Amino acid sequence: MKLRWSNWLAGVLICTGLLATTPGRCAETPALTDSQREAAALFKNMSAYLAGLQSFSVKFRAGYDVVQATGQKIEFGETRSVVLARPDRLRVEEVGSDGKRDLALFDGRDITVFDADAAVYAKAPQPGTVDDALVYFVRDLRMRMPLALLLTTRLPDALPSRVQSIDFVESTEILGVPTDHIAGRAENVDFQFWITQGQHPLPLRVVITYRKSPGQPQFWANFADWNTSPKIGKTTFEFSPPPGARQIPFAVQVSRAAGTPQPPDMKKGGTP
Repeated sequence: MKLRWSNWLAGVLICTGLLATTPGRCAETPALTDSQREAAALFKNMSAYLAGLQSFSVKFRAGYDVVQATGQKIEFGETRSVVLARPDRLRVEEVGSDGKRDLALFDGRDITVFDADAAVYAKAPQPGTVDDALVYFVRDLRMRMPLALLLTTRLPDALPSRVQSIDFVESTEILGVPTDHIAGRAENVDFQFWITQGQHPLPLRVVITYRKSPGQPQFWANFADWNTSPKIGKTTFEFSPPPGARQIPFAVQVSRAAGTPQPPDMKKGGTP
């Protein structure tokens, strides 16, 4: 019964503009209420703050629904540890709910993905910034990177034109941390953010509802251990294959070379 999470999150983020490289169009909207203006300002401040950080590390626990043929929703999960150093360094370690471990690295020259359980890795040249690497990773290599836009400097420019509505919900606490809860809507998704109050407006929780997908599945992420001045080791963004590991091409590269249609999920097979 287990149908694994695939690239649907990244795909929806692309389609809705939450991970797009071209501007979207905004529909004309009536004048904002005080609550809407407050939410828009909170969202803008969070976006600008994240995009302006030169480096950070964070961990998050995420869960996502996979809708079965019967309509039943089954939730799977993962934890991710992220270390980012702008302009051109990124490390993301993932542990799935089934214990599967993966590593994605960008060192300013290449993107490397390592599957620890299968002892295989793939590497693709991609010089440039983290922003460039993330777009190439998701769009061209068809790989997963949940909430990729939050890691880019394009965040403040990408979001406003794609958010159709946004509103302030309440001030609340998450594990004792004061936060502001906002909720919004884009073309295909509803989203909620819980943002730390004060001078460091970091997201502590995100919920995305795919309201136009069958069963309206959700993705959520709880963030912890934010560090905006992390101590980064010399080998943090380097990849040294462990003994016995072998290099393979990305699946999308094999498909293109063979001239065959590209399957929807290049990493974990199948879509929910």
